[in-house]
Amino acid sequence: MRVVVVMPARNEERFIAHSISSIPETVDWIIVVDDGSTDRTKQNAKKALGNRGELISTEGLGVGGAIEIGSKHSLTQYGNDCVVVVMAGDGQMDPIDLPTLIQPVIDGQADHVKGNRWLHADGPKGMPWIRRMGPWWLSRLTSLASGVRLRDSQCGYTATSGEMLESWDWTRTWQGYGYPNWWLMEAGRRGFRIEEVAVRSVYGNEKSGIQIPRFFGSVSWMLWKGIWRRGIDWYVLGKETNPVLKFAATSLWFGGWIALLLSIQQPVLLIATPIAFMILAGLDYKESKRRRGYVTA
Repeated sequence: MRVVVVMPARNEERFIAHSISSIPETVDWIIVVDDGSTDRTKQNAKKALGNRGELISTEGLGVGGAIEIGSKHSLTQYGNDCVVVVMAGDGQMDPIDLPTLIQPVIDGQADHVKGNRWLHADGPKGMPWIRRMGPWWLSRLTSLASGVRLRDSQCGYTATSGEMLESWDWTRTWQGYGYPNWWLMEAGRRGFRIEEVAVRSVYGNEKSGIQIPRFFGSVSWMLWKGIWRRGIDWYVLGKETNPVLKFAATSLWFGGWIALLLSIQQPVLLIATPIAFMILAGLDYKESKRRRGYVTA
């Protein structure tokens, strides 16, 4: 199985050469996607790549769009017999963790592997406090939207099988910074196997281009819509879901919200909502595992 690194970059002239040179020699090919840089990112990347990879130029697609271009190019070059690793051009992904990240894909145990900085022995060491505030909430929403229990949805260090990429619906994409959430949401909804592994948190003098209020609001709204979409796909329209489970899940979901609304007049009904959602969470967890092949019933 070929190992391909896709490295999105925009105005990373200070970090791109080191990011490329630090990638292990065991990686078969490196694809740097320069997304409209106005500095010397392109020149520095070409020099550092040598004969280890290639550079693709795009114009302001966003980090998610750049990763999409690189992933599609990997499929064109190697077919589905590859694992595509996403590493940022600013050096925030530790190359030492790469073998651990790809192993579940190579072993056939996962389709999409996520780095989890909280699982690492060092924890989120060095992570700015402002970047620790949002991940808890977004990880909870991403877990609900995907049906997979996740702890670090915002880590962009990922490894994805060529088979998953080959069957991916590229007509539905998210090209901005919320791409990890989008991929997890869609992969979980479609029943792909998702795993998290420990990776080290690396932070230096790089500056993020994320506008936090706008990012937080847009990604939260995207995930909230994803929760409803997965619920409808699985428990309303889904033909492969057990009819009894479909009835129970829809009753608990809508019953919980109705009880919450009626609690304005009958406060005692506030008790019914968390109970309904807790039972639903347990049923949904089992259904998610069944769809991903972890249980047979």
